[in-house]
Amino acid sequence: MLHRKMYPVWFIAPALLIFVVLYVYPTISGFYYSFTDWSPYKEKISFIGFEQYAALFDTKQMMQAMKHTLIYAGLVTIFQNGLGVILALILNSRMAGRNFFRSVYFLPCILSALVVGYMFTTVLHPDGIFNQLLNAVGLSNLTRDWLGDPKLALYTVAAINVWQWAGSSMAIYLAGLQGVSKDMLEAAVIDGTTYLQRLRYIVLPTLAPVVTISIVLSVIGSMKTFELIYTTTRGGPAGASEVMNTFIFKQFGAGLYAYGTAANVVLFLTVAVLSLLLLKLMQRGETAE
Repeated sequence: MLHRKMYPVWFIAPALLIFVVLYVYPTISGFYYSFTDWSPYKEKISFIGFEQYAALFDTKQMMQAMKHTLIYAGLVTIFQNGLGVILALILNSRMAGRNFFRSVYFLPCILSALVVGYMFTTVLHPDGIFNQLLNAVGLSNLTRDWLGDPKLALYTVAAINVWQWAGSSMAIYLAGLQGVSKDMLEAAVIDGTTYLQRLRYIVLPTLAPVVTISIVLSVIGSMKTFELIYTTTRGGPAGASEVMNTFIFKQFGAGLYAYGTAANVVLFLTVAVLSLLLLKLMQRGETAE
């Protein structure tokens, strides 16, 4: 009997072991090392309490990086999900070639962020394809150094992120739309309701749990962004697009291991707390609906 009860555990054990070794242990270790003076230039590691955190929150660059991270996450989450919903509603209708367009819009999601970053570095260069296109259609006054202008760099990279991941949100919402009752929609049409009324009172309430999942995933993903920022702007110009992960990367590159680890813990806790609060808030909204 005991052997039968343990049988499922043997299937879980390998995955659980990998999870503990590659995630749980490094996470706990990170918390510990953030309270030390860990450095590759020291033979002995000493416990120093909250000194790293005090220095961290007294650093203007870190506060700027956190501010940029929150702005970036907000922009990406709003536009990625907004565009995803619109695409899902359009491509859920009976239109010619809808499967083809679904594939086209989802395609950028399978590309590496590094590939996307290097591609847009070329496209958005001052002499790149995008500015050449604007010149060709008589909109030369709109040409900019999209990734080199401190006022535009962060918003440009956010737009690239939306371009890449809107298809992922579209796929999530398309899956949710399959759960909308066709009988209820047909009854609403017979009752003379408009499309907007059906959208407001039938479709969106049904999609509420899906919206919650998609928004929380978008927030987590965009707050952890690194590759796209690093390949396009490297946090520049002059720190204008510096986010937490590029800031942390630079601290490790400078040999400030404990300092970088403390910044990583701050990011981890910020993402965790913000995600949980957002999840609770949106689940409460689902209940209200």
